[in-house]
Formats: sequence, structure tokens, C-alpha cells
Amino acid sequence: MQQIDQRLSQAFPPNSQKNTRYIAQIHSVLENVKIDDIGFKDIKFRKAQTKRDIEQLKLLQQEWFPIIYAEQFYTSVLNGHVSSLIAEIEIKYPTGRKEKYIIGAMVYQQRQCKFKYQQNLTWKQWFCSFFQTQNALYIMTIGVINEFRGRGIAEYMVEQLKKIVVQSNKTLAYIYLDVVAYNEIASRFYQKHGFNRMRIKKNHYQLENQSFDGHVYVWQPN
Repeated sequence: MQQIDQRLSQAFPPNSQKNTRYIAQIHSVLENVKIDDIGFKDIKFRKAQTKRDIEQLKLLQQEWFPIIYAEQFYTSVLNGHVSSLIAEIEIKYPTGRKEKYIIGAMVYQQRQCKFKYQQNLTWKQWFCSFFQTQNALYIMTIGVINEFRGRGIAEYMVEQLKKIVVQSNKTLAYIYLDVVAYNEIASRFYQKHGFNRMRIKKNHYQLENQSFDGHVYVWQPN
């Protein structure tokens, strides 16, 4: 008999039993809210900037990813040493109290370009790349709570990165990220939004005592 997939996130290994319950407060809050009444216009996007943001982000990333991120990662987000973009909604309670909750987040940083990830370069671009330092944007993490998936939140965040690259006057060459091989939903998402698989990293992930390949996806402006 086939085992029922109980994973809340497709980033966890198939048949994982470590991702079967929510831990972030937002999920219990939404049980008493008409989610369909919350439109995209009600979602605000900004960078993470408070300790409360970080505490929410920690719990959400435990739900989204099988990798445990060190405290230094979150300190870097809070201090702005790595960049972030969060999606949040404001909930108004019957008492009149209002609270803001994160429903999606992306963490990214500038890294030096890797020539092997660039494609369709003209001979002039190839030649200039030896004399002009270029960087790329690396998506470290990106996630949206299940209650708000399919509403364009992840698409919006990725589009914001594309705009940064396009407007950088060619100082940023591309966007890239790693996706674990079994996460077909993530792979289809990036392919749909113009990312190409450029490389396979054999046994890149060690998750729950198993080894999994990683796929490198790259988006480069035309």
C-alpha cells in the first residue's frame, strides 16, 4: 500500500515525517479569518527589519525547508548583510488590536559571477567579462505559506529581483539558485518564469540521512 504524502512542503524529502504540522502562529490566526477576503492589494512587501520579523521567519523556514539555518543567517538578515523581501498581511482582531504577520519571504545576496552560469554571451561580452567585475543575485531562500500559494506572491518577489538586475546597468549579470532534485513543483515554477537549468550538483544535499542532487537554475536578461 502506497504511503500517504504528509509533507507540508515539497522541499522536504519524499515520505519525510518531519514536516507534518505547522508551527508558525499565522496558521492558527488564519483559522478565524476569511482568507478569500484578503486580496493581493492587502499584501505589503518590505524588507525584514525587526526582531519580530526574524522570529516569524525562523518558524516559517522550519516549515518550508529541511535545512536548519544558523543564528548567523538570521543576524545577517536583520543587519541587512544579506537582503530580504517579506510579504505580510495585517490582521484586525475583534478587540480592535492589529497585528502584522509574514506570509511569504525571500532572502538573497550578491555574489561574484560564475562564468559557467552565463549563457548566450557575444564575443564582446565574453571578452569584457575578463576586465569588468560582475556580480549575480543568489536566492538563498524563498517560500510562501500554503494558505496563500497560487496568489502570485512568489512571482512578485522574483520579478522584483529581475527588475534589480535589468536596472543595474549590467553590473548584475543574472539570478540563480539551487533546487533539490525531487522538488518538481519548484523546478516547474522557475522554468515557467524563465529560469534554465544550468548544472546538476551530484549529492549536493544531505537530508535526513540521504543524499540528493541539486539543480542550479539561472535567469539571465535578454
